[in-house]
Amino acid sequence: MYNKLLLVIGFLLLVNINTKAQISNSINLIRDSLNSYGEIILDYNTTDHEKKEANVKLTNTLLRVLNNQEKVTTVFDSLKTIAVLEPSDKSFVLYNWEMPLNDGTFNYYAYILYQNPISKKTQVIELNNASNNLKSPERAFLSSSKWLGTHYYKLITVRSKRKNYYCMLGIDWNNQISTKKVIEVMTFDKQGNIKFGAPIFEFNNSINNRVIFEYNSNVSMYLDYDEKLRMIVFDHLSPIQESLKGQYQFYAPDLSYDGLKFKKGKWHHIENIDARNLK
Repeated sequence: MYNKLLLVIGFLLLVNINTKAQISNSINLIRDSLNSYGEIILDYNTTDHEKKEANVKLTNTLLRVLNNQEKVTTVFDSLKTIAVLEPSDKSFVLYNWEMPLNDGTFNYYAYILYQNPISKKTQVIELNNASNNLKSPERAFLSSSKWLGTHYYKLITVRSKRKNYYCMLGIDWNNQISTKKVIEVMTFDKQGNIKFGAPIFEFNNSINNRVIFEYNSNVSMYLDYDEKLRMIVFDHLSPIQESLKGQYQFYAPDLSYDGLKFKKGKWHHIENIDARNLK
């Protein structure tokens, strides 16, 4: 009887080890596939057709993973080409990437994994890029079906009137002559629908739903959240010549810094931040 018990325990352990090994191999295969497709998409030596084919494969693989919740946290440990952002309240996870095209423009893609507070069901929500069809994007109210396509790299959660505002910093490489950086805000309504934009940015003497900076594509712009200052800090942009004012492809950092500080439900513009306080 004792020997039979040992055999049963040994068999169960072997099955468990083999199952874990199979899961590990499956996760590694998925991760390698996503990285491989992502590298094709970002490779400037591949054609647009090859990029689009790889993007379809990446998207289909990603959706299979997102619909299998157990694999999500492990698969995205070491992805090279997909940005993964999660707020401090763990209410959603955002997956985001870009595809450079051979004419110098970019396409952007994003999915949000979100548990609906009403149905308690986990949803995979696609964000559809509508950047080319937006007029006055700083003032537009947008949604998952009409999104300002951006590659996000930082997420800051702020709260006002018992509501969370998820502020995201991102970059849009735009085209060959100018680049844009974006401060976006995302909220969820009571039904769990995504809303982009809110009148919480006091910037350049007006109230905007988001902040968009545009500047020459040959220079870089600093835009980040400083934990010590508890402020979004960014390069102040100016035209390289006064006669070029308003032509943003000729704007560049002028060696001064501004900031946005959240107070009483709004981000307030603060000029001339002391750069010595930056990290």
